[in-house]
Amino acid sequence: MTQYLKIQRITFVLVAFLAILSALFSSESFNSSFMLALILIITFFGVPHGSLDVLFAKKGLALANLTAWIKFLSGYLLISALAITFWLLLPTVFFILFLLFSALHFSDDLLGYKATAIGLLYGLNIITLPSILHLEELTMLYGYLINPTDASMLLSSMQLIAATSAFLTLVMTFIYVKKEQGNPPARSLLLEVVIVGLLMLIVRPLLAFTIYFCFMHSARHILRAKFFFSDFSNTTLLTNLIAPTIIVLVFCFFVFQTLPSNTFDANLIKVTFAALAALTFPHAFLLHRIGFMKWLKNKQ
Repeated sequence: MTQYLKIQRITFVLVAFLAILSALFSSESFNSSFMLALILIITFFGVPHGSLDVLFAKKGLALANLTAWIKFLSGYLLISALAITFWLLLPTVFFILFLLFSALHFSDDLLGYKATAIGLLYGLNIITLPSILHLEELTMLYGYLINPTDASMLLSSMQLIAATSAFLTLVMTFIYVKKEQGNPPARSLLLEVVIVGLLMLIVRPLLAFTIYFCFMHSARHILRAKFFFSDFSNTTLLTNLIAPTIIVLVFCFFVFQTLPSNTFDANLIKVTFAALAALTFPHAFLLHRIGFMKWLKNKQ
């Protein structure tokens, strides 16, 4: 598994580095078509990592009959429905909680390094660092999901958190590397922390998130899952990646059609956020319920 993760890390670093260089030496403006392209990339290459939840449930919960499957799917969909309902009723409160939960979930990407505190700061950086250089754009994006005034106040607070979190991350990571005396895993941790931080700080928010979500978070999860599912064939894995993704895509398409046609960009962000929120909570709960995180800590 280590070699596969090394290839994934190198690929992510190269893509992120190119995006950072492009952002530094160009001033491209995003239009609706480019935003749609990013959303489709997130859907096709990011959402699939949650599609394996069916296999996680089958293996980890020992679902052996129809009744067990119905209970699992009912619970999964209930959590998704509750998440969307919470957002509709209390959008700002839910949005803040979702961002914090996402930061915690993203910290799992660094589990293999056994640096829990750094992982938590790393997850927080992914959420907060874009607010430093891209405040206006984030205010617009957040304003599609919550009250614009609340979005502005939230981002003002986020900037201070971002600066503090980034500083603490660098300090703790360098201490960790020095303590490990420059071992390869420690150097890899430093590389990932720095490149992700620069990506989220410099590159425009939606593009930065797309690169991180697809080339780091989703890709790393799928590779880890491949070894967790060593008793399943590659065909089974591929089928379970594709089928649920198509279902999510079709569902999002129909939801999109019900929204006002004169707010295209806002509709894209709302549908994408709703899909991610509806899938993130049950996905994360399931992984911890079946012990995947514990397996991962012991494996790497």
